[in-house]
Amino acid sequence: MKTAAKKILGIGAWVMIGGVAGAFAQDVMLQRLPFLKVVAEDDKVRVLRYAPGPGDKSAMHSHPEAVVVVLKGGRVRYTFPDGTQRVVELKAGDAMIRPPVTHFDEAIDPVESILVEIKR
Repeated sequence: MKTAAKKILGIGAWVMIGGVAGAFAQDVMLQRLPFLKVVAEDDKVRVLRYAPGPGDKSAMHSHPEAVVVVLKGGRVRYTFPDGTQRVVELKAGDAMIRPPVTHFDEAIDPVESILVEIKR
């Protein structure tokens, strides 16, 4: 299996772990995180810029289905409602379609991504 396909399957697996409790966590924008900004929004999508530095973290929150484009690669540790953790290596230029997820995250390295959340 090619590397990109493995990465997408791996990301899908860790997202599905957290997706079950998606309806029970809060909208991440309620946390007012300095490294997460809404850059555009309408009735169909919300576009977020995620640019944490090492050690920056969020509290538990949910995202709807989203497209993620990595601008600057690095590692992020994700923790899911059941307590499981996964460190993901994001690479600049990667793009992925992510199902709904509930998690909190901590940047290990500085990273930068654009998330396009799909509103239903």
